[in-house]
Amino acid sequence: MTHKCPCVRLALYEGPERAYLLHDPQSCPAAASGAVYDRRVHLAYVLAGQGHRPHWLAQFTALPLAAAQRIAEAASPAPRPH
Repeated sequence: MTHKCPCVRLALYEGPERAYLLHDPQSCPAAASGAVYDRRVHLAYVLAGQGHRPHWLAQFTALPLAAAQRIAEAASPAPRPH
């Protein structure tokens, strides 16, 4: 089974949409090919996992709100079947 580091596709500011790593590449044994690491994206992902809301994440990390919303969605635990 191959490990794939989690990433999310984002368009930051006026740049093109691309894949951003959600974990620190040093902690990931197989960083996604072509994915970019941005400290603010990683920080937003960690903070979203702690329950912070997208509006706050956007302000705190200086990321666009749309990016903060996608990062928060990626950090949400998957719903478990009953």
